[in-house]
Amino acid sequence: PLHKAIMVSDKRATLETAYIAEQDSYKELLRQRPDFIVKSSLMLPKIMWLKNNKPNIFEQAKYFLSPNDYFGLRFTGEAVVDSLNAEKCFFDPGIGCYPKSLLNSLGIEEERLPKVVDIGSNVGSVTDEFKREININNSQRMDYIVTTYDAICAFYGSGGMNEGEACDVSGTVTSLRTLVRGKKELKTNAIFSQYQSEFDTSILGGSNNLGGGLIEWAKQAFYSEHVSPYELMESEAKKIERGSDGVLFLPYLMGERAPLWNDNARGVFFGLSRNHNRHHIIRAVFESTGFALKGLSDEIEKADQKIDVIRFSGGLSRIHLIGRIKADILGKEIHIVDQYETTAMGAFMIMGISSGIFSTFEDSSSVVNISEIILPQPAAHKNYLQIYELYSEIYQKLVPCFDQHKQLHSGNVYRSYEKIENM
Repeated sequence: PLHKAIMVSDKRATLETAYIAEQDSYKELLRQRPDFIVKSSLMLPKIMWLKNNKPNIFEQAKYFLSPNDYFGLRFTGEAVVDSLNAEKCFFDPGIGCYPKSLLNSLGIEEERLPKVVDIGSNVGSVTDEFKREININNSQRMDYIVTTYDAICAFYGSGGMNEGEACDVSGTVTSLRTLVRGKKELKTNAIFSQYQSEFDTSILGGSNNLGGGLIEWAKQAFYSEHVSPYELMESEAKKIERGSDGVLFLPYLMGERAPLWNDNARGVFFGLSRNHNRHHIIRAVFESTGFALKGLSDEIEKADQKIDVIRFSGGLSRIHLIGRIKADILGKEIHIVDQYETTAMGAFMIMGISSGIFSTFEDSSSVVNISEIILPQPAAHKNYLQIYELYSEIYQKLVPCFDQHKQLHSGNVYRSYEKIENM
């Protein structure tokens, strides 16, 4: 590797994002694929940032790869990417190619992007070098199966294959997705519809910028002196009634991806008064995970995809109170998935279908179990709907303030910051 990985939530490519948006070749691409909205979280702006700010590294690079594609290169010697990950470079699976005209205008050779393969493709045997690294006998064959990125793997690993089911996977970020048979077109750019021709299904939904990462931030900010803070955080939040006695938290510490797509948004505590303490703060942070999830859920349902049940997995699902809060805010059943590491489970399921262990995803979902079902409380849901209305209104009213805040940062009025650790 020539440079440290630039993570998906990194916002340094803001200028490059604006530059790409002004290219005629991009505008033509957008007419053909209205869902290909350029954002700083995508690969091409990050590659352009390297070109503008690290030209020596840009020139030296043989390939521009995400971390998982880099590992695949080390395992097999082949630079490949699955079709869904390739969409982050505006690869169009419908016509089977990257946007040649746009790449030409940006000065990025297509040969420096990984070859696109179907999800579940067997790339071949891993290298002898890799076998030596993990002490596997060189004579033993070990194949490398391409899966896809974490949110999609975790969706499959949650086992939500039935009509009316959605999967909330809350690790550092929260991803909410549901399955639709066939190809589903959307009239909105707030969420994605990702068609997989390999399985003739579309996956609807998207990921925000922070889910479980909010709890990690709160731990560092307010509970750093405690060795095992999670039980304490939950017990303190339980002491406060729903609504946090009037405290609301907008959880946009790193801007927001789906469904708001606002890099300038930032975290806000609203409604603080003299009688509030740390207990109210942590309760409001817990509740913000449910409000953020409702924003994603509402967008899916606007696309005529009803959600009755949400399968909940990821590290955040281990905090029972958050499952209760999400059930009450959304007014939907929350099913806690027994195996919370559903990304690894989903990768296993894709590998299993590819290699014949399972016949279909429905067959593979038999390995997924539900440990608990949390039913919504009607009275709590009614109250939370009123609070969510205010929550949404606060965000809308603050949008111009977020933009002004960004301008002050750009003008060096505030100390600039880029490095984020301990996520």
